Amino acid sequence: MEIRVEPPKRHIPVPIKIIAVAMSLFQLYTGIFQLTAMNQRVTHVTFALVLVYLFYGFDQRKKEKISWHGYLLAGTALVLGIYVLATWFKKIGAIGMSPPWHELAMGTVFLLLCIEAARRTLGWVFPVIAIVSMIYARFGEMLPGILAHRNYAFERIVGNMFITTDGVFGMLAGISATYIFLFILFGAMLRSAGGGEFFINLSFGLFGHVRGGPAKIAVVASSLFGMLSGSGTANVAGTGQITIPLMKRSGYKPHFSAAVETVSSAGGLMMPPIMGSAVFIIMEVLGVNYITIMKAACLMAVLYYVGLFLMIDLEAQKMGMEGLPKEELPSLKKTFKEGWFFIIPIAVLVFFLMYSRVSVTRAAFWATISIPFCTILGGSKGRMSFRQVLKGLQDGALTALPVIAILSVGGIVLGMITLTGLGLMMSGLLIKMSGGHLIVLLLLTMVASIILGMGVPPVAAYIVLAILVVPALINMGVYPLAAHLFVFYFATIAGITPPMAPDAFVAAGIADAPMMRTAFTACRLALVIFIIPYMFVYNNALLLVGSFWQIAHVCVTAFFGVLALASAAQNYLGGRLPFVLRALVFLGGACLIFPGLKSDVAGLVVVALLFGLRTPGKVRDYAFGWARKQHTTQ
Repeated sequence: MEIRVEPPKRHIPVPIKIIAVAMSLFQLYTGIFQLTAMNQRVTHVTFALVLVYLFYGFDQRKKEKISWHGYLLAGTALVLGIYVLATWFKKIGAIGMSPPWHELAMGTVFLLLCIEAARRTLGWVFPVIAIVSMIYARFGEMLPGILAHRNYAFERIVGNMFITTDGVFGMLAGISATYIFLFILFGAMLRSAGGGEFFINLSFGLFGHVRGGPAKIAVVASSLFGMLSGSGTANVAGTGQITIPLMKRSGYKPHFSAAVETVSSAGGLMMPPIMGSAVFIIMEVLGVNYITIMKAACLMAVLYYVGLFLMIDLEAQKMGMEGLPKEELPSLKKTFKEGWFFIIPIAVLVFFLMYSRVSVTRAAFWATISIPFCTILGGSKGRMSFRQVLKGLQDGALTALPVIAILSVGGIVLGMITLTGLGLMMSGLLIKMSGGHLIVLLLLTMVASIILGMGVPPVAAYIVLAILVVPALINMGVYPLAAHLFVFYFATIAGITPPMAPDAFVAAGIADAPMMRTAFTACRLALVIFIIPYMFVYNNALLLVGSFWQIAHVCVTAFFGVLALASAAQNYLGGRLPFVLRALVFLGGACLIFPGLKSDVAGLVVVALLFGLRTPGKVRDYAFGWARKQHTTQ
């Protein structure tokens, strides 16, 4: 049996297709030929605004027919973008001065277009944050205490946000235009060529026959698909249509099936090499190279998925489940034979990123360009057609629109915070609120990350928190990369955390399961990621920073810690655990992950004793059951 992922059929008007393909071709051009930063950013944002107003309706739905006001707003964005391209270099000497009245009007309209584009693609939350930031810049002196600042005239605010690199066309737009778009395009081209189906079929072939196979399929398929989609909710909607019914059919309860898909999809955003686009923002803000961040994220991703795999396996043990019959699964040999070449573009990307001295942008460019050529190795059946190439270019641009909208409006928020000095004020305020205690500051940061992440995509939440909260963590002595990853991980799991939990609710709808029960089950399955960020703040070796022996030590103890936490979360270790033993297993697991030799020894002793007490009967029963089965067959 071969699994196919069919996207929902939607008619896309021809003008949108043409502009989307043109945008992707422009981005590929800039991947190899350099433009000035401002020209690249303005063209990038203008393309995105035009497409948003042609493709998204006022009610946030994607349109199959372009309305007259869609053409009007898209045309307005195009005219304003061309004006900026034609005049920005003349305005360099006037930065910080009030613009003339016609530029004030044009800048106001352009900012409103950016905010409305974000509303159409993302909803109200992030646009409201941008509007509040501008109101704060204008009327800040009316606020009490530390939040007060001198007012800035409306003309100064618009001038800073429009024809400068401090606002819409600032650092975040540069990251989007330089790095993020090409990685999104890489994923879209790979999906268009059939790579998504290959990776899903590969996961079916590898894990479908083992105990708890359907759930393990969901983990592998969603993690691989999530790297390409860049959205937890889109990932759930895409792979969940296949994996959730399979899990239910094999005996998993509906809410558990939905929770597994939710947690697996959220993990896709934490998986190197793309990490939901946040990696490029971290790279730019910290000034560190791409490989440093990838190395730091690798162990976290492994521990996350090891914990999830263990919980799934323990659930299958509790329920006495088996894998799927082999006749219902794709042939692993056939799947690999027909799609092995899809691994080459990923290998090209990894090679250029790790072993070549080319930039991240060029690595993404060459990896994307390699996809059509690699499919030639698949013969006439696997070869990517010209229509598929155009589809990949089109989907890349349309998929990138919400991200570009986030980062454009994020530029407004960042510009206002920089202008008013709010970032420094918030850093001092948070340290004061925490009483100088790091653990209190981390708890405040976690709550802020989850609350903000419930209303906006993880990248948007991360942008705001990186500006307002991360400086406070760094001032308290936290390793800068650990501070950024701490915020990003908690912003990511906001999608599975009640009461909002949008990813969990989408999965619950597919599974026909209770929404809140699904969300709470997802939190239990994702227990590891609620704990480990605290640990890597206190022990940077979890981010693969330190000597070989430090890293080896922390990898081993963390693995056994995750094993213990999974057993405690699932309340199963060779059988149901009494409350006291369950609490001891949990504490032992936490001690193994927590830094320090004493905590490691204490955790290892507790976990070893409990595993020794609980597992022999299970091993013996398994052995006798196997022997009886052999005797019966003879």
